[in-house]
Amino acid sequence: MGYGFKGKVKETITELDRLRADKQRGRDITLRDYVSQNYKDANGKPLSIEHMFAELGIEPRRTAVHELMRDDDNKYLMSEFVREGVRRGLGIAQRERLEAIRKASMGPITADGGAQRWMSPEVYLDAQRLGLVQSTFYPDLIIREEPVAQPTVTVPSIDLSKATLKDSAEAATIEEGSVSYGSKDVKLRKKARGIGISYEAIQFNSLSLVQIFFEDAGRILGQTLNAMAVDTVVNGDQAGGTEAAAVIGVDNTTNGITWKDLTRVAVQGGLIGRTFSQAIGNATTALNYLNLDEVKNKQQGTPLLGTALRSPLTMPESLFVSSNVATNQLVLQDPSMSIVQLTAMPLMVETEKIISKQIEKSYASIMTGFAKLMRTASVIIDGSIAYSGNQFPAWMQPFSTE
Repeated sequence: MGYGFKGKVKETITELDRLRADKQRGRDITLRDYVSQNYKDANGKPLSIEHMFAELGIEPRRTAVHELMRDDDNKYLMSEFVREGVRRGLGIAQRERLEAIRKASMGPITADGGAQRWMSPEVYLDAQRLGLVQSTFYPDLIIREEPVAQPTVTVPSIDLSKATLKDSAEAATIEEGSVSYGSKDVKLRKKARGIGISYEAIQFNSLSLVQIFFEDAGRILGQTLNAMAVDTVVNGDQAGGTEAAAVIGVDNTTNGITWKDLTRVAVQGGLIGRTFSQAIGNATTALNYLNLDEVKNKQQGTPLLGTALRSPLTMPESLFVSSNVATNQLVLQDPSMSIVQLTAMPLMVETEKIISKQIEKSYASIMTGFAKLMRTASVIIDGSIAYSGNQFPAWMQPFSTE
């Protein structure tokens, strides 16, 4: 049975590239998404990419590269196989699959409008096989990704420091607070990675196997984006460090960063409405963090005096390792308020074959950047300086109630 895919591969890939590169609405749409959105069966149900492959006679685990490339129309699919390999290296494909698993694990709607939820052991195993532990972690640091129309973006800059409540006598004029609103320009950068593989090395390999070769390109690109995100968390997105995170000292420089220093940030976060649930440090700092007694040892018994802390207190739940954090420093951040990713052009892949040199070349590129939204959403603890002389700055203090 034909579904209308034959002879339309070049047309489909050209349209996909147009959608991705659209200056107003560019988005990271996959071939799978495009097929399900634009092709329907006789009953009006969405078709899948498997329908497309079946009609074109393609089996990713059996069809070799040279078989695909000798068809003048089907050869345009090669860039999509490469792109999917890069997306796996970036961890994007796995995150999408995990979200699909999460949705599939939701049970029927209950009488109160909620949903019963369960996850079988098979779901966890499937997720593990998909490679949930990725070296690419920047998506976990951001609030969300926003598509933008140009490489230089103007975003709001807000200061709430004067929007505090004041006492007001009966019938008196209420004193007004103010919210300072400004704007700032954030420049996005294009990151590209080109890979050349001899045609002889891959022509007899299956398409699914060749994808594995390109996963490393995705991992390298992902590590670059990790570095960009961490740099924005630490230094902000403006020259001169006007939005850099606060740097505070520790209780005792001989001991370095201790549990007391972490709880100090947690308490301060509760006072200003920030939840510092993430920690970022280089390999040495992360190792020291993991070996804190409070982290590695199981705590037994209960305190002699049980105390319910009524002010929100959140300790880091996630630890990320990045060489972009200085030695002796640990960054704590609130991912719900810290940075946002701005993408002018999603992941694009171009593939070409140089006949004279028998080389298959692919180029992966993305134009993106990160913007700091709230300066108070990240704090740096520096184990080499004392807290007594390096405390929280004025702009990280709780709002005055006077």
